[in-house]
Amino acid sequence: MSSLQPHLTFHGMCRDALQFYADALDGKVVTLSTFDESPVEFPSHFLNRVMHAEFVSPELSFFASDGLDDSLAQGSGDVAFHVRFTEQTRQDVVFSALSDQGQIIMPLDYTFWGVRFGIVTDKFGIRWMLSCSAESPKD
Repeated sequence: MSSLQPHLTFHGMCRDALQFYADALDGKVVTLSTFDESPVEFPSHFLNRVMHAEFVSPELSFFASDGLDDSLAQGSGDVAFHVRFTEQTRQDVVFSALSDQGQIIMPLDYTFWGVRFGIVTDKFGIRWMLSCSAESPKD
């Protein structure tokens, strides 16, 4: 079954935000990866920033990151919807539909973290992050 999960971007303040939510919501960070753990090269000022984190508490869960947009003020949070798919064909259909009159930020592709992933902003300005368990790419 596919599922929707919020993705919060904190623009340089992700670790502080996650600690705040852990304390406030009696939750914990179950995964955290930084940009320096990626095989992709990023500018040096991004390396210690959070590339991806997952937070869970008794009432809620969400994904979080520091993002890559330096044009926004540090700590100015924004939200994207992260949808986990179980079938790549459904992921393709939804990605295509959301892309209509929208903007593809990251085309669907296989990632080093083991999922097929893409990002699109729809025609209403809503950012969608679509992931699916990675089947082996056909060569």
